[in-house]
This record gives sequence, C-alpha cells and structure tokens, in this order.
Amino acid sequence: MAQHGYDIFMYDPTVDTLPAESDKFHFFKEGVFGVEVPEKSLHTLDYFIKRNGHENKSNMILKMDVEGAEWSFLSTVTSETLNQFDQMVFEFHDLTEPKDQSVMNATLACINKINRTHSLVHLHGNSCGVSLILDDKILFPDTLELTYVKTSNYELVDDENIYLPISLDRPCNGYNEIPLGYWNKKFSHC
Repeated sequence: MAQHGYDIFMYDPTVDTLPAESDKFHFFKEGVFGVEVPEKSLHTLDYFIKRNGHENKSNMILKMDVEGAEWSFLSTVTSETLNQFDQMVFEFHDLTEPKDQSVMNATLACINKINRTHSLVHLHGNSCGVSLILDDKILFPDTLELTYVKTSNYELVDDENIYLPISLDRPCNGYNEIPLGYWNKKFSHC
C-alpha cells in the first residue's frame, strides 16, 4: 500500500518499532480498544480517526488483529464509523472458548453490526491455536481471519463452490492448514 502512495497508520502497544521503514508509515505505540483507557495507551477507533483528521474520509481500509480486544471494539464502534471503511480484515479470537448465553449474544451482535454495512468475502482458519473437532471430522479453529467489503460498493455474487482454504491462504507459522470446506454452501435439511 505504501508503495502505491497510501499513508499507513499503525497502532500496537506491544512492539517498540516496526520491522521496516517508509515515509508512508505512521506508527504509534498505542492500541485500539472499545473504550478509552489512556493510562494503557488504548483508545477508540473514533479517537484515532479524529486525531488523524480522517473524520470525512471514506473507503479506508481497516486491518485489526488485537488478540481478543476486537470484541470490545466491535461492541462499541458505531455502524457509521465502520461505514467509513471500504475493506476490513479482522482476526476473531476465542471462538472455541466456552461462553454463557450473554457472551454468545454479545458476539453475535458484533457480527450482526458488521453485516449491516459489510459483506464477508473470505475467511481463513488460523491454525496456530486450538481447534474443536465437530461431528468427529470437522475442525473449527479458535481464531478466524475474515475479510469484509462494504456491501454498497460492490456487486457481490454468491458462489457455493468455494472450498477453503484457497491458494491465496497460507498456514500459520508452519502448522497445517485447517480445511473449512464449502463455506458458502446452502444445505437443505430433508
């Protein structure tokens, strides 16, 4: 993206420096969270959008891998803020952790919020963590990598013949890929 002239704003409170340099990189040792926690350098996305002067920008790209904090972020971010992004890439963590009904409802509310403005166009099973075995044959990973696009900007077509992973995908850290199968297949219950 930087090679194509785009400014890249990066936030991570867990690293001191980036592994590469570019005059298009703008790195801050801060993190994105659902609420302001200034003493831990955690701020909302709206805070960063305003600080960067991007309040009136649209069609931005958001990539978020925040090790579980995505749920706090998604529970508080507005659909209007999400709508400023043409593409969003998330890593959803803790999907196999036991949850009570209120946590499950909150997780589904987060996903439904994204679905109001964006459509899922790809997912990949992160093979680094644990996986559940469903029906003695299907692996379901604790972490999924998901790509969304703003629904209003694209003419999307359902394709039931996409078997995941695809050639674009790569296993994580040398682990084996997790086959997710035909993720968009509609099954009839006869």
